Parts: sequence; C-alpha cells; structure tokens
Amino acid sequence: MSQVNNTAILFFSRNLKEEFLAKNVGLNIQQFSNLFNLLVKKTQRTIGQTQIPVKTLFSDEQIGSSFGERLTNGISNLFSEGFENVIVVGNDAPELSSEDLLWVKNKLENGKNVLGRDSHGGAYLIGVSKKDFCTTAFLNIDWNTKLVFNQLKLLLSSEELENRLIDLNEKSDFQNILKQGLHLSKTFKQILKAIFSNYTSHTNFNFTLPKSIWFQLTELRGPPSLVS
Repeated sequence: MSQVNNTAILFFSRNLKEEFLAKNVGLNIQQFSNLFNLLVKKTQRTIGQTQIPVKTLFSDEQIGSSFGERLTNGISNLFSEGFENVIVVGNDAPELSSEDLLWVKNKLENGKNVLGRDSHGGAYLIGVSKKDFCTTAFLNIDWNTKLVFNQLKLLLSSEELENRLIDLNEKSDFQNILKQGLHLSKTFKQILKAIFSNYTSHTNFNFTLPKSIWFQLTELRGPPSLVS
C-alpha cells in the first residue's frame, strides 16, 4: 500500500433507531431524527475535508454481540485490508476538526498512537497502529465507562490531542456545547438550538411503553440542511 493511503478513518456509529433507544435526551422521535442526522453529517463533512480513506460502519453493518467486539472487529477489518493505522471517530464530538484528524494521521505515520479525551472519561478519538493493536486487550477495555480513556492510554502509550471535547450524551452536554463550542459554526449552533427549542421535560409519549414502541409510532422527517 502506498504511503499516502496507509491510514484510514473508521466512522463508527449506532444507527438512528439504536441511538434513540440508547440516548434520546428527552427529545421526541422527530426531533431526535434531526439531531442524529445533523451530527452524522457534521462528522462526515469533517472527515471528507481530510481526503483520508474512510470506512463507515453503522449498527446493522457491525459484527459482534457487544460494543467492544463490534469496534475491535471494525478496526481489525481495516488492518486486514492493508492499512497500517486506523483513526476511530463517532458522531458525538462535533467540535472535532479536519485539522485534528490530519494531525493524528501525521502522528500515527511517525510511530505515535493518539487519543482524544472526552468530557466523560471516554475517548472521542482513537488513533492506533497495526503493530500496537491487540484484539484481546481491546476486548477487555471497559467500554462505555469512565475508565475507557485511562485504560486505552495505558494500553497504547499514546499521545493526547490537546483539546478535551464535550461528547454529547445528555441534555446538559448539548447546553454546554452551545455555550462553550468555540469552534462550531454559527449555523450549526442555530440548527442545534432549533432542534431543542421545543424541548420540554414531558414529551407526548406514554412512558409506560418501551422506547422501541415510541419509535414505531412516529414517522420520521428528513434531516436538516448542514453547513460547516
């Protein structure tokens, strides 16, 4: 493989339904659909600006019964395709920039693994080389906990991106990023505010029903337009 293409990005995300079931942050289904598509398109646009090869894996394309298995398999498959380095990102850190990704690519191609620490003790970015990737060790990480970043840092002896970004898991995270997100465009913030403008602590849903039923009851609208 040529030097130009020895690094790939893995965009690893739940699909809309699974993301809603995991963290709807009090939005109804239509609002959450707009939010999900906004975040996905923002990440895809950021990745596209780098011209780094990318593999996108949503839930229904991932292989494994747990998050750790699905992520480990996704990384392993890119290594099996011939890439020497993989940069993993999700859809919940919209402040991530193309410059960040290019910096990580450069570090990886100079022998350094890289992590981005998020606001909850996890990692919004994982940059790992094939020579330092151990499937067993990755499977043993306590994924989706506050231990993730420290465990990965110990495992990979990695450098750290300077920016500690807000990852969007709770309504308070969205409130914080609207106040503190200095690197987000005005238009992006306006769309985000509009999505939450009709938020109330009580939705129109019957909370005695499973969220999987809520998802079936409402027809989803199309995604909002997105600019950088």
